[in-house]
Amino acid sequence: MNKAYKYKLKPSSYQQQMMANWLDMLRSHYNFCLRDRIESYDQVKQPKLGNYCDLRTKAECCPLTCSVSKNSNLGEPFKGDKKRSAYEIQSSELPNLKKTRSWYKQIHSTVLQQNLRKLDTAFKNFFDGRGYPKFKTRQRFKSFNYPPNQVKLKGNKIYLPSIGWMRFFQSRQIPEGFSLRSVTVRQKADGWYVSITLEDKSIPQSQPKDLDQVKSVIGVDLGIKKLLALSNGEQIKNPNFEKQLERTKTIRQRRASRKKKGSKNQKKAYQNLARIDQKIVNRRTNYQWNIAHHLTRLADVIVLEDLNIQGMSKRCKPKQDENGKYLRNSQSAKRALNRLIRDCSWGELVLKIQQVAEKFGCIVTEVNPKFTSQTCSNCGHVDSASRNKEKFVCTNCGFIADADNQASVNIGMKGLEILGISPSKLLVDNQKVTAKSELTDSSKKREKSMALVVEPSNPLQLSLFEWINGQAIGCSESPVTALA
Repeated sequence: MNKAYKYKLKPSSYQQQMMANWLDMLRSHYNFCLRDRIESYDQVKQPKLGNYCDLRTKAECCPLTCSVSKNSNLGEPFKGDKKRSAYEIQSSELPNLKKTRSWYKQIHSTVLQQNLRKLDTAFKNFFDGRGYPKFKTRQRFKSFNYPPNQVKLKGNKIYLPSIGWMRFFQSRQIPEGFSLRSVTVRQKADGWYVSITLEDKSIPQSQPKDLDQVKSVIGVDLGIKKLLALSNGEQIKNPNFEKQLERTKTIRQRRASRKKKGSKNQKKAYQNLARIDQKIVNRRTNYQWNIAHHLTRLADVIVLEDLNIQGMSKRCKPKQDENGKYLRNSQSAKRALNRLIRDCSWGELVLKIQQVAEKFGCIVTEVNPKFTSQTCSNCGHVDSASRNKEKFVCTNCGFIADADNQASVNIGMKGLEILGISPSKLLVDNQKVTAKSELTDSSKKREKSMALVVEPSNPLQLSLFEWINGQAIGCSESPVTALA
């Protein structure tokens, strides 16, 4: 089993300056190696003038070079008769780097190697269909890594090679029996943090439940005003953390803009501004972890929407008339929507739900949300006229429900079809449906499970759409109540 712990470090002023210098040098090394890999690949397509093309004798054979490796021009591309990978080629050049640039000697050798691993991972992600690796700016390069068996822990002290011992805030105890794996040191607005990955091979990883063991399924509809609408009638609101601190952030932005450019006061002002952004991220992250654990307690299978978040927050295409003059394209109005989508952070929420579900053995699947908000969960009739803002009234059977909650039922039904689970096999009588989320109730500090056994105080278990906005309404029985 693998676990990750994060602690805040207490470095001395000398150690802080050393780690800051390391980040500058590692960023320069990362960008230099990235440029080398780009130029090496371009050399294959369009050879440039060179001095030699024979690798063994390094003799000048022709005015044009024949590319030995398309991965790198640094180091030696062969080790004996075996051809090296791009990481190995650039890693073989590290001793020469420390000779020509002696200030790199203060960086531990394994940290430089992990820096090249980071670049190699970026190219692997690109080959898997993700974005092309970019040159790192100072704001986008804030961490460095240590490999396993390099860092030492002793109580609330940690030893980082070539930096030394330093204390950290031991917010929680490190469990016994776990071996230390990778260690990441990261700089944030309010100081330095260390992320430790622990591993215990004696404890097996939890396996997802078999489909025959599934007893409950819940559909989740992602939104803006309601962050989540669940198929059991529950609604989890969106706190809008960015909007809560919007005024404070605006004031600090104005203060920072009035400072003299390049002065120490300007640097302090921007540090105070960065702390606001970090506070927003910390609050949002904590809220999302609570939601992820809450969902795993509700059901064995969680069905989510497969949203194209990047496309939803994309800029509007420019419009031009016959004379080439640009027309209004509603981008100013969509900018507010993009800000709300960014504040919701659906992508991070989905990742956290998947991580927590994997930890507890739950199954998470994503479905196409097309027509889920226009389909009646009672009769299956599809009509866009049935949806009116947050209300849903079926034009065929007259079924009344909350639009987001009934869309989550359709999402859950799609998930059942994909997994091949029959709704009749699910438990219907073991969940208590409430109209108000216990996560959003400030009067209750501790979260309680929604999957409650039938009690004498709750003899009548309401189905999904029998309880909306605190009022009970009549509803005909249908197979979708298995998701409640």
